[in-house]
Amino acid sequence: MPIELVLSPVMRPLVMAKAVLFHPHRRASRYVPNIVDMSAENTSTYAVLHRFGSGSKIFDVFDTENGSLPLGANDPGKKLFWFVRSRAVKGAYKMYSSAITGTGENGEDEPCAAIRAGLRSNVLLIRAPDVPAAELGWHIISHRVDANDSYRMFTLADGFTYQWTSKGRWLEKVYNLGEKESEVRERIAQVIPNGINGFTLVVDETKIPRELALGSALCSHIDQWNTNIEVGGIYYARQPGQVRWKRD
Repeated sequence: MPIELVLSPVMRPLVMAKAVLFHPHRRASRYVPNIVDMSAENTSTYAVLHRFGSGSKIFDVFDTENGSLPLGANDPGKKLFWFVRSRAVKGAYKMYSSAITGTGENGEDEPCAAIRAGLRSNVLLIRAPDVPAAELGWHIISHRVDANDSYRMFTLADGFTYQWTSKGRWLEKVYNLGEKESEVRERIAQVIPNGINGFTLVVDETKIPRELALGSALCSHIDQWNTNIEVGGIYYARQPGQVRWKRD
């Protein structure tokens, strides 16, 4: 049984309390940052989909070949990565790569990253041949809000802060963080939901390694974008039939 089910009676009130505590900060942080839109020239597109028969326990990642295969290849064996959920922790996944297989002592596959989504989210990048060695290690994901939106934020080895937005589901690279009108947010990726099947990630890989973009996007998919209160989606997920509030 996932530990979240055991802790749910305690954690649900804490999640609501955290959402309420965000409200005063929203009112006190009104400013208009500068937005730089994402260029389509260097983007790659990946489909992250539930594996048939696994429920939500396994996600497969396919290259859509710039959108020509919106749901990935017909052959499920052509996946680039896959995420496997922990039996004990609902928000914990291990990420495996098709380029790194059979490396264990007994020929088993070893993960290239570990993802934990929840009130304390993080991405642990273990190994990735095409990623700078400086990015290996922990990437802690924090929760922040302002009058514009709510975010999941993390820092990479280049020293810049990156954030997933709730509105539009953009991944933004932030310059001059906290400098209000001088703050610049460069959009470098976006997630497009695929209903209950998963999501599509469009990412500029010249700005961020795809492993980190995929791992952090999965955290937001599990805990940020699946709830009406924008925090604690594992404990307070949007139920079937519920829709986000919309202005008439």
